[in-house]
Amino acid sequence: MLNIGDTVVFGTEGIFVIEQTTQQVVCGQKTDYYVLRSTNKDSSTVYLPMNNPALLQRARPLITEEEIGDLLSDAAHTEIHWVDDHKARKERFNEILQSGDRKGILALAGTLYHKQQAQLAVHKKLNSSDERILREAEKIINTEVAFVLHITPDEAKDYIRDHIGAARGASSASAAE
Repeated sequence: MLNIGDTVVFGTEGIFVIEQTTQQVVCGQKTDYYVLRSTNKDSSTVYLPMNNPALLQRARPLITEEEIGDLLSDAAHTEIHWVDDHKARKERFNEILQSGDRKGILALAGTLYHKQQAQLAVHKKLNSSDERILREAEKIINTEVAFVLHITPDEAKDYIRDHIGAARGASSASAAE
């Protein structure tokens, strides 16, 4: 159940505050809606029908600071299986983005980031759809982490990379002992 004043992540659209509830007549039927206002500068508004479970599931509570730490520790050891077929990969990666699963989205961003670094090492680039998916995955994760930690999205990007790198280093050190 959502409440007025709650801050939620809504799908891939960003972070919203539930401002109020309202009733609208659409196609001759009254429907109750949550009114979500974006927390970013554009202040976009989303009307979320209260009687649509599929859409309601897209409104998730924000991650907590503790959950961020756990998520980044897990991400250091998680990657998504690379699918060689471009069309199948694009479809699979878009499913992960749309799922809203933070762990999957962060793993996806890590996988694409590592693939991008490998491509750059041989003077190549990611293809355009992989690049777009990487940007979208980073945007989703960076925006939420930045909001929760009260930092900018660029600072969140550095924070995430530093913490994942530290977690990888710690696990490598323990494995060597």
